[in-house]
Amino acid sequence: MDKQAIEAFWTWFIANREEEPSLLISSVNERLKLVSFGLSAELSVEKEPRELIITPQGVKKFFADAYALVNDALTIDGWQIVATKQALGMGYRFKMGDIEIDPNEVTFMPLLAEEHPDDIAIRLYHKAYVSEQGEQQNAVINGLYILLDSLLGEESTAFEFQYIDFDDMPHPKEQDYPLSELASFVAHKKSQRTISGQRFPKESIEILEGKVEGLPTLLVINNALKYYEFTKAFPYLFRLRLHLNNAGENGLPQGNTDEIYGVEDVIYNELYKQERGHFLATETYNGERELFYYVDSIESVKNALAKLPENLESCELSHELDFDPFWVMTEAYIYR
Repeated sequence: MDKQAIEAFWTWFIANREEEPSLLISSVNERLKLVSFGLSAELSVEKEPRELIITPQGVKKFFADAYALVNDALTIDGWQIVATKQALGMGYRFKMGDIEIDPNEVTFMPLLAEEHPDDIAIRLYHKAYVSEQGEQQNAVINGLYILLDSLLGEESTAFEFQYIDFDDMPHPKEQDYPLSELASFVAHKKSQRTISGQRFPKESIEILEGKVEGLPTLLVINNALKYYEFTKAFPYLFRLRLHLNNAGENGLPQGNTDEIYGVEDVIYNELYKQERGHFLATETYNGERELFYYVDSIESVKNALAKLPENLESCELSHELDFDPFWVMTEAYIYR
């Protein structure tokens, strides 16, 4: 996100925060589009301190923008600035037109998949749901997601579940449970995973080979990071690209690869071994080798880069650093 746009937003908000609430929220949402197209705001002025909630409306790729904006918020007397909608419990009811959803009338059933036993998947039931696509189905699904946000928090709804579907009532052989038990179910499923509570789980390396447009691709991936709980502690995606000078016609390195492996060893030792980051993957294709790490800070990346040798013969280096606290940018690797 553009730092100047963030600074301009908060400067504007401080100057206009005493505006009448209905006008203020309209102006805030308009201004937010200048910072990130995916962000919206909700406003609470009935309690002290007053609250401004920055929400990505459940869209995963915009959660990082919400946190980046709130992380750079200035201290504003009488205001609390919050990233994403927080859990409020079972008190919220959804109403849109003729559709009204009482959380006490919603139940859920856990869904199990033998090939993915650690996935959290559920089916939500409410009598107003209809199988035909249209306005009523959309309204009910939207309402149920809003109830989940209220019960669990927007962040949990977006990232805890691998699958959610809907129906009007359970079939006779299906066992459903009150929505009030959902938070306990999610917590129990997370606690049963092998890496539960581990900030540095033991690496589980897999090597995959394939072809893209006729050229071989080689992927080395750490499967231990699936379902990782502490992504916000390592919020920066660090991608180090090795532009290979010794690539053959197939795009893979040939000859002496000691220098290339030496670069990888430096990064691994400075980040993972020092518990400053996690190795996610290495991908080699078409004359490039790319290393993917999630790290705790920009300073950790600077320190690791400073340890690399200069004037490499086998490759040239470039890198990118992105704020990605929920590891959304690499979901294709983690949940493939």
